[in-house]
Amino acid sequence: MKRLITFTFAVMIGYASFSQRDPFTPGNSALQLQTKSEVISEMTGSPYFEDRFMPGIIEEVGGKKQNAYFRYNVKDDQVEVKVSPSQSEIYILPRQQKFVYQLKDYSYILGSFNVQDIGLLKGFVNSYYNGDNVIFIGKPYVTVSQAQPAKTSYQKATPASINVGINYYFGLKDGQLQEVKLKEKDFKNILPSSKEMKQYFDDHKIKEIQDVVEMLKFYDTLEKEN
Repeated sequence: MKRLITFTFAVMIGYASFSQRDPFTPGNSALQLQTKSEVISEMTGSPYFEDRFMPGIIEEVGGKKQNAYFRYNVKDDQVEVKVSPSQSEIYILPRQQKFVYQLKDYSYILGSFNVQDIGLLKGFVNSYYNGDNVIFIGKPYVTVSQAQPAKTSYQKATPASINVGINYYFGLKDGQLQEVKLKEKDFKNILPSSKEMKQYFDDHKIKEIQDVVEMLKFYDTLEKEN
């Protein structure tokens, strides 16, 4: 069952710790917020990128911030919000670009991105790094496997399943994004060559998302100095 309610954001200054910020508070406002109930699926797997509702901050362009718990429904391309993990009611904010959902290692932003060989990539993306000169995002996706009946009396039927994956995209701010793997060569092929970056790649390995983020911070620092 779905219904519409309204909500208010409390005004906050700065990015303080989660415990120091007022919680997300549905209230009275001109903006409408949709609620939904938990859905029990006969499929195995999950359509969510996060295993559970995670603590984070909802930021509205203009400086308003509030504590909340949220997770991303990849199948429906929706960010679902709770006041607390134990709360039964799930909220869905209006689908607007002015809302940023900040988690510890990435944020969910709604946008349209020009990707080489793909065209416009639309919807929510995981924003891992959005610097002065480069952008690094991920786009989660789902794959659905159909249910399979048992072929013999000795076999069991296989239920339908849903699985979540993610593709990564990277590029310079003034150009198209390109799909990349978490491999050094993919980033070296896009970034302008310099002796400083060559030395960085010699000294550091690129294997995880955080490795990429630290490398891009270093690159942006170089660009500011030039």
